[in-house]
Amino acid sequence: MDVRDLAPALVAISDLFAAANKELNGDSADVRVEVKESFKAGSFHLDLIFVQNLLTQLRDMFAGANASAISNAYTILGMLGLIGGGGLIHLARKLQGRRPHRIEQTGEVSKVWITEAETIEIDERVVRLWRNKTIRTSLHKTLSPLERDGIMNFGILRNDKVELVVEADELASFAVFDNDGEVVSDSTSRKVLLLESVVFKDGNKWRVHDGQYPFFAALDDEAFLAKVDAGERFGKGDVLIVELRQIQTIADGTLKTEYRISKVREHRAPLQHSLL
Repeated sequence: MDVRDLAPALVAISDLFAAANKELNGDSADVRVEVKESFKAGSFHLDLIFVQNLLTQLRDMFAGANASAISNAYTILGMLGLIGGGGLIHLARKLQGRRPHRIEQTGEVSKVWITEAETIEIDERVVRLWRNKTIRTSLHKTLSPLERDGIMNFGILRNDKVELVVEADELASFAVFDNDGEVVSDSTSRKVLLLESVVFKDGNKWRVHDGQYPFFAALDDEAFLAKVDAGERFGKGDVLIVELRQIQTIADGTLKTEYRISKVREHRAPLQHSLL
């Protein structure tokens, strides 16, 4: 591997660990990456030695007692998916560059809807890492040598055991797009909404009112959309009881809020004014 291709990946590894440590541990621990091996262009074996040595150096990455430091270090490795076969890398592979349909958190476990029909349960800390754009950007840069001709995969060995292999054709799953802002809040709650305008074109959003403010919401409930396609009557003033997902992101210094109706629980006729 050409050192000009390798150097940015090494910097990205340092950024990845620093950002993940910040997200998971706040200011309670410090982390740094030190490279002590020499590198030679075109030496793939030396890259694997570097990764092995990096794992043995983890105890030196953190301030504090060695036992606690090693525990924290391996937690970060596991949450990122660099060891253990799960973590952020597993989630990114499942999503394949898409946003989850919705995420529900129960205690320390998050349930992630990959599609309306497919779900996985993961540690809520992994979701925190996924929502952090800096972490996902650093992960993509770490894997960026896979864009070069002749570089087929990225791997991590620990004690001669293969912990991770990412193939070149998987790189798109780890892409971070310019319009993909940092997700700072992703929550779902049951709401009562009034329909203000109904759009029957695929992909369009419906204008609704929650009793205080009007806003547009995308429809993700495929069963509900099937009723629309079948000709069921919907009109202004109708009442929908829904699971409403609110996603807040920060992009280019601006806070943006997106609303998505994950599930329509009930459809009612328009509210009637009392005659008394």
